[in-house]
Amino acid sequence: MRTKSLKKNKINVVTLGCSKNVYDSEVLMGQLKAGGKEVVHEEEGNIVVINTCGFINNAKEESVNTILEYLEKKQEGEVDKVFVTGCLSERYKPDLEKEIPDVDQYFGTTELPSLLKALGADYKHELIGERMTTTPKNYAYLKIAEGCDRPCSFCAIPLMRGKHISTPIENLVKEANNLAANGVKELVLIAQDLTYYGLDLYKKRALADLLKELVKVE
Repeated sequence: MRTKSLKKNKINVVTLGCSKNVYDSEVLMGQLKAGGKEVVHEEEGNIVVINTCGFINNAKEESVNTILEYLEKKQEGEVDKVFVTGCLSERYKPDLEKEIPDVDQYFGTTELPSLLKALGADYKHELIGERMTTTPKNYAYLKIAEGCDRPCSFCAIPLMRGKHISTPIENLVKEANNLAANGVKELVLIAQDLTYYGLDLYKKRALADLLKELVKVE
């Protein structure tokens, strides 16, 4: 068995699934970095956070296999702790806790503060729009809303992501300015349903209004 050293922990964030998960991982890493933690994306680290997908069967299988892979590394002493978050954990947490109990802790898609606490960091509200991007330097994702209100019988997104919640225009413009200051030239807007943007906040579809403000960012 490996003897644990006194070296500083390194947190490895592993991202599975769609661009929304990529964005969420970037926010998590930004919070961890601001909290003084050493954090990497899909590299070597003794603490692992797996951001899972649970949308289709292939994605579920990939997520479960990835969890089992890192648990094997934990058993062999290559990693110390394994945490699981994301859509699979949100949708199937009770089942996962029963079937794969060796995971240190499971977190849903809305439990970022709790996940940070488990990792020894505090959620910083002032970090709106700041994150560690993992995309090539020239572009970045900008998530303008979370969740979906459409009750499609074939889709589990509302179960995993909740109801539609738009991010205020001023917050998105601030985030875009931060990204531009770091060299980002292109923004890829993402959401479960882009055309719903603003209906909850402004009582109208406001995607056009958002774009008018974003094009002013230099």
